[in-house]
Amino acid sequence: MSVLTRKQPASGSRRQVVEAARRVAPLAKSASLAQLAALQAQAAQQAVPLARTAGTSIRHGADDAVAWATPKVDAARSWAAPQLEQSARAISENLAPMISSTLISAAHKIEVPKRRSRQRGRLVAGSMLLAAAGGLVAALIMRLRRQSDEFSSASSVAGAPPEPGPDSASSEAGTGIGFETDDGPDPDMNGHSTVT
Repeated sequence: MSVLTRKQPASGSRRQVVEAARRVAPLAKSASLAQLAALQAQAAQQAVPLARTAGTSIRHGADDAVAWATPKVDAARSWAAPQLEQSARAISENLAPMISSTLISAAHKIEVPKRRSRQRGRLVAGSMLLAAAGGLVAALIMRLRRQSDEFSSASSVAGAPPEPGPDSASSEAGTGIGFETDDGPDPDMNGHSTVT
């Protein structure tokens, strides 16, 4: 039942107003203008206290409505709070992960496939070519060294004096065979001598 549709009991001030109007009506028909003015003044004097009591009765009626509605609103709130909390848990535990996974799969489906960079392939091929060339040069140097070692060992067997190789320290300065020796500091040693 709504607070607004519930019939409120009639107050005593309303009865007084109706009774005063019944007394004034027959007098107004037979009275003169001066008498009517006096009756109006008297009715106005009676209406002022009635208006004051009407305001008070309205205030009491509103307080009664609040007192009646408060427990019902509190009961509705106490029922609704656990229902909302249960719904929130169900959404966060069950529905949200499904929505999230659906959105993620949709994002993967519409994503533009990434192109493989051709520069990376060129870089790898260039690196492999460079490594192969380096290995070939190293193999050639080792082969030439081995041949020069075989040649020098063959000449020493034949009784000829051994020719100094490019790495030998016994080569004579200015002969053009091997490297010339220098008594200066080794540039690889950064100016420091190894002799102590």
